[in-house]
Amino acid sequence: MVLELLRDNTRSILKDALESIAVQGMAERSGKAYGAVALMYHRLALCEMLSEARADRFQFLLGKSALVRRHLSHLVKGGRAFPPLLTCASRNFSFVDAVTAGQLDLGAELARLTQDRHEPRCEYEDDFLLHRFMHKRLLHLHSGEDHDFQALLDRWERIVEGEHAPYFDVCRALLLRDADGFHDALLAVIEERGRLFLQKDAFPEDARRTDGALFMNGLALLRLAELSGMPTQREYPNIPHLARLPVGRLPLPLDSWTRPDEGLPA
Repeated sequence: MVLELLRDNTRSILKDALESIAVQGMAERSGKAYGAVALMYHRLALCEMLSEARADRFQFLLGKSALVRRHLSHLVKGGRAFPPLLTCASRNFSFVDAVTAGQLDLGAELARLTQDRHEPRCEYEDDFLLHRFMHKRLLHLHSGEDHDFQALLDRWERIVEGEHAPYFDVCRALLLRDADGFHDALLAVIEERGRLFLQKDAFPEDARRTDGALFMNGLALLRLAELSGMPTQREYPNIPHLARLPVGRLPLPLDSWTRPDEGLPA
């Protein structure tokens, strides 16, 4: 019942944001409408997986989240200016959505369109480095691009200064193709994020019910491990096997994000 209500509220917010974009209202001009549409598709995707175990709808809605971000990124590339909170690397959850959905070409495009610099006004540098590692790792594994991963990890290591940093350990294990190290570090990340989601007022209730229950970064990291040829477990806490989707391009027109029900599996 809680997820059904959340899904209804999410659809209402999605409808309002799409209307603002259609009429070029204030929310469109500020960019907030695009952020809202992407987040609502993301949230609807998680609701479909968590409430109905609908992997097909989960994949479809994640794909639409990624298409919204693609559109926003091309607006920025064309000269539109939006607040850094909308465009910084660590807030690009739609890249994770694309990779999780198996839309690797789309994920690679989002990685190339994402700004390659830390935005101190709205993100921690270690969060930036985590997401840029994932972006560049996909570009290397899927598109054959060369990137300086060691320099990125060296910078990250200096920032954490010997503190417990399981995401750093996960990414280092990915680079080294250390399957045992990856497994242990991923479990450490899962344990740490579980503690964070248990903290009172640490996350909005909508996020607690959705992202708290389904570990999207974990799904993306597992995809990168697969692309690296590393063995992984079938599932992990908050990463059910049904959410590990196959790679394959969805038949979604680039503007299909403007029409929520277009192509939605019955």
